Amino acid sequence: MKWHVLGSASGLTVAHRFHSAYLLEHNGRSLLVDCGDGTAHALAKLKPSVLDFEAVLISHTHPDHAAGLPLLLQYLMMRKRKAPLKLFVPAFYTDFLLEQLYRFYIFPEKWPFPFYLHALENRLPFWDDLQVELFPTNHLKGAETLARRHGVGTESYGFRFRVGNRSLIFTSDIQSVKAISRYIEAAQWLFIEGAHASVTEICQLAVEKNIHHVRITHIPPELEKEEKSLAALAQKFGLADLKLTNDGEIVEW
Repeated sequence: MKWHVLGSASGLTVAHRFHSAYLLEHNGRSLLVDCGDGTAHALAKLKPSVLDFEAVLISHTHPDHAAGLPLLLQYLMMRKRKAPLKLFVPAFYTDFLLEQLYRFYIFPEKWPFPFYLHALENRLPFWDDLQVELFPTNHLKGAETLARRHGVGTESYGFRFRVGNRSLIFTSDIQSVKAISRYIEAAQWLFIEGAHASVTEICQLAVEKNIHHVRITHIPPELEKEEKSLAALAQKFGLADLKLTNDGEIVEW
């Protein structure tokens, strides 16, 4: 099982990181997780076979996690994709996304490959040996009043990927470490965002949940300045593997 980091920037666009996007690859099959700006560019750097991913999972609808979808569909069309593609998005977003695609002249009936919109569910059926489970992150709760006024939802999710007794957790954006703690279980890998949590809180969570490999993602520029201090914190908390991730990193688990 491979986890490709395609984009690890925070909500602030920077020159050396694309926005949120990850590719999960296993036994010749793959899924795309999030699709922020730069996703198509990042995919263009990889081997052509990874473009055969079967689905896209969108954790929430902030632009740095979802704005790359129209260009991704155009890119796949121009690469002559034929295989169907499933798009899993928060439930409130399905109708809006379809209307948005129409306005980009992406019409399902004329597109060279079929794509289907689905609402995210607590458990997603993929391959026989892959389990995908969702958990709420409450990341958008602070905008609930405005969201209700404008008729949009506040769903935001993290993902737990399991294959046998191995698992990787991707939090996407969170409200706080406290808000997600009860949903985090022991795992081989934790990819957790660093824009809404301190490194100390992340270390404490990893120790509490018995997670040995931690990558901090969704990285604001100010956090990069603290990278040299990570080793000391890891040693303090007894973590063997704590790092900031980078675009292009691949972890195997």
